[in-house]
Amino acid sequence: MEIVASLVAELEAVTFADRGADDVTGLLVDAVVAWAEGRGWRTYRRAASVVPLPPPYERQHSVLDVACARPDGPPVVVEVDHGDRKRTVDKLAAEAGAGRVAVWVRWGTGRLAVPAGVHLVALPVTARTGLQGRGRRYSRVPDLPAPEHSAGGGSWTAEELDLDIALVLRAYTAFAQGDIDAAVAGLAPDVDWVEPDEFPGGGHHRGPAAVAAYLRASYDGWSELHSEPVAHRRGDQIVIVHHVWGVLRDGGRHEATVADVFTVEDGRVVLMMAYADPADAFR
Repeated sequence: MEIVASLVAELEAVTFADRGADDVTGLLVDAVVAWAEGRGWRTYRRAASVVPLPPPYERQHSVLDVACARPDGPPVVVEVDHGDRKRTVDKLAAEAGAGRVAVWVRWGTGRLAVPAGVHLVALPVTARTGLQGRGRRYSRVPDLPAPEHSAGGGSWTAEELDLDIALVLRAYTAFAQGDIDAAVAGLAPDVDWVEPDEFPGGGHHRGPAAVAAYLRASYDGWSELHSEPVAHRRGDQIVIVHHVWGVLRDGGRHEATVADVFTVEDGRVVLMMAYADPADAFR
């Protein structure tokens, strides 16, 4: 079905790094709404379903994440879930039975069979346990093939896919997981990594080994770390506004927002300039 294929293409462009479950679901719901509105349809969040609630609330109806009214066909209804939810499957089966185009966007793993008439959009993610066992964090940053064969990439903000952005965001995901070797895998052999002098260990770090040592010391300074990078393309450069927060090894809480400006050549980072004040990176 063309509608489903179009939605699949839209959601494949949505990537994210180190997000909580509610954030991921909200991001995907927003992407569904943007997709439908781009087709000129009216959209309704938390729209009434054809399925009534169980007693004693049978006069009320369950709700759908997104319902779309279109002039040239029956409504399109979409549910977005993390993993399996039998209630969602039953609800969408009833919607399909009522003549609506029923779509289930299931991110993460799932095993429930999809009934006839319900269209499944499956989005795999990677997951990790938060530091000190607090919650689960999810990422969907595309794997990159070898540079000479590569095409595409992405930013979790659902912007147009960009190979270099994907390369850089993978490094942030790796850093947040404490995988420093993966964090420096995309660096050129002669990379120049420049941190503000006022930062601990600030200054120039040349070569992947020196950068790895700096990043490892930075990561080890946290007992709990949360990382939220947002990518912006600026000509040939990529600006990452990086918000970090958590608990330091000494028990103190810390929060900061910085900017890192990357220059990528031939699929490798050759220069990174960090700014304590993000506004300086856009001047």
